[in-house]
Amino acid sequence: MRIISMMSLLALMSGPVAAASWQIGDNDGYGAGICDNCQHSFNGFTANYDGRSAAEMVATDGTQYTDTYSTAQPGFSPHGSETVATFSFTGLGNSWAVGHLEIDMADFQASTFGSVITTFNGITQNFAYNDGFPNTLIHFYTLTGSVIDSINATGELVITIDRNNSTDFYGFDYLKLSDIAAPVPEPETYAMLLVGLGLLGFANRRRMQKTVA
Repeated sequence: MRIISMMSLLALMSGPVAAASWQIGDNDGYGAGICDNCQHSFNGFTANYDGRSAAEMVATDGTQYTDTYSTAQPGFSPHGSETVATFSFTGLGNSWAVGHLEIDMADFQASTFGSVITTFNGITQNFAYNDGFPNTLIHFYTLTGSVIDSINATGELVITIDRNNSTDFYGFDYLKLSDIAAPVPEPETYAMLLVGLGLLGFANRRRMQKTVA
């Protein structure tokens, strides 16, 4: 019985980690079905492309800046004279320990056309990417301690991407934020559990041998 209990505990501890997630944008390939980390068909002749749905157009959390090419670039984008795209994750609570962010973006060429200025809750991030044309690429981030602290202080993560006079044509498909609700057991924990199982098995075998004798 003790062996079964120990094995059940091991199974529970080795199960998948639960995580909460928040997403801005709908991961639909820029409204054109473009696959992740693929080449796209946009170019200078389609710089005013707008693949947003009606709901996306009137959104206020940053979804309105997804599925366009180029984003927040006056004269080409559907955002008028705006040059700053703001994405707001709200209602995050104040118990974050670790955070992960992924952003599907297209065509960043900072070395050629200039870099944007990006902040996470006012904390500057390096977005001087040179992913190249005509490429989409999902970038992954582990949030720094200062960003985690700012989330816990405000209950939100506000991402601002300021064009900063860059003439780059770039776009965003979606942004996804997640936290980790429970830690994964360390290897030492598994080792101790396995040793315990071995000892219980040995003791049970000795009892069975004595019973037979």
